[in-house]
Amino acid sequence: MSKTAPIVCLCLLLALAGCLGSAKTPAGARPGLAAQDLEQQKREAMAADALDKAVQLYHDGEYLDDEAALSYLDEAVELDPNLAAARYQRALLLMEKNRWDEAQTDIDRVLRLDPNHIKGRFTRGLIRYHNGDYADAVADFSRVLEQDDTISEAYAYRGGCYNRTRRYEDAVADFGRALALNPANRDAYYGRGMAQAALGRDPEAVHDLTQALSLDSQSVDLLLARGSLYMRMSKYAEAASDFRRASEFSPTDSTFPALLANALAGTEDYAGAAAAAAKALTLAKAEGDAKAQAAYADMIRDYRAKAAAAAKSPKPKPTASAPAKPEPKPAPPAGEPGPDAPGPAGGDEGRRPPPPPARP
Repeated sequence: MSKTAPIVCLCLLLALAGCLGSAKTPAGARPGLAAQDLEQQKREAMAADALDKAVQLYHDGEYLDDEAALSYLDEAVELDPNLAAARYQRALLLMEKNRWDEAQTDIDRVLRLDPNHIKGRFTRGLIRYHNGDYADAVADFSRVLEQDDTISEAYAYRGGCYNRTRRYEDAVADFGRALALNPANRDAYYGRGMAQAALGRDPEAVHDLTQALSLDSQSVDLLLARGSLYMRMSKYAEAASDFRRASEFSPTDSTFPALLANALAGTEDYAGAAAAAAKALTLAKAEGDAKAQAAYADMIRDYRAKAAAAAKSPKPKPTASAPAKPEPKPAPPAGEPGPDAPGPAGGDEGRRPPPPPARP
């Protein structure tokens, strides 16, 4: 072997050692950055998995297990606070549980992450409507319609806001747009009917409420609204029919037999009116409503006296100069529903609001 061979080998070893020794962290670099990235990716993957588990519990418009779904969504948001899909889903579930403030917190975060999140914008409009923030709700629904002017419910809910703020002409216009897009929108007919009534257009209002009833024939709110309009129009027989049906659908509510009594009195059927008032009194006792009991007792006495008087004096045949029928007394504690009585988009207060566009 040549004498220079060991020297060459030593140089190679030293050079190799120098290369290995130079593989140190460069000055100014952040130690552990790769590990942080891996940890973040792991948390995001776990959050996505938790969200997926929650979505798997959603079938046919509802969660099979609300609490389990909420737990998964809480886990997803904790792992990844910027996971907009999890916050959006959680907001919808919180709304169903009437936890509106928490729902808005989630939706506000969703819209900060994505200002063009149309479902989130629509949902915040619903929350603001529920909270009575009608001007802000109008702004949200208007923004939704700027992005997509084919969403019937956005027009309907904005119309509901206009009804609440007594902008009735605007309400009529928006409900009309909603119906053009979805002729089967029961709440839009209801809302437009109430707006028409507020504007004094009773025949148009009756038409809209009748259309709404064709889509929801057992709604006591619709029957109450149309029956009250019939009373205002002195169509007492039609009003009596609506109040009688409402009483059948809500048999424990004293309001409807009391209203029926007033309508029957308008037809001069005082015996029937007294019987209906007696039923209202019985129900008011069960409700423990002392004020209503006193009012209904007065109605019974009045109508029984009129029935007795009518029995003693045969009713003359009507002539052209016959006096008009007496206006029936208002039925306490219920009155005519106000023009802004409808709930969301002109629907019932107790109804769950229509959901935003379908969940994934």
